[in-house]
Amino acid sequence: MEQEELTQRIAAADALYGRGQMEQALAAYQAILSEENSVAWAHSRVGGILAQRGELEAAAEALHKALELDADLPQAHSNLGNIYYTRGEFEQAIACYKEATRLDPHNPLYYENLHAAYKRMKKYGEAVASLKQAHRVGREAARNETSSAVRRISTSAKRRLGCLPTAIVLLVLATGLLLTLAWA
Repeated sequence: MEQEELTQRIAAADALYGRGQMEQALAAYQAILSEENSVAWAHSRVGGILAQRGELEAAAEALHKALELDADLPQAHSNLGNIYYTRGEFEQAIACYKEATRLDPHNPLYYENLHAAYKRMKKYGEAVASLKQAHRVGREAARNETSSAVRRISTSAKRRLGCLPTAIVLLVLATGLLLTLAWA
């Protein structure tokens, strides 16, 4: 499969996943893997979907394969942590969530998962610290998103208004000149 086609097929599968069409997304990822078994992202998504369906053994297998192919996929670490958490294996879950936060320190969900696992282990200090970090990261993400939106609006307004600020200055100057002449 050519790289461009692979990219398009993954994007289509991701779109299905994003719309919550899990069965169709699963079929799309599995079709990709039937032709190209070395796509870590597809294995990771398959593992996540299977975990949501309660097929924990198959999910763990897919997630381990994803991590074998790419150990730097924070989603795979987090989803594997979710499987350990579901099984009551909280130490392993914590290890996975910590790795996910190390790889992607800007995702509040990973800190929330870490919080839940620490809480189940009755490690309340660590649980509170993780929850605080989740909130900090979430606020930072919201600030960044807001700043980005303001920049987009500002840029769009500048393009649409063009030289309007110059026109306003000229209008004010002309009005001032007319008033000066009227008073004279």
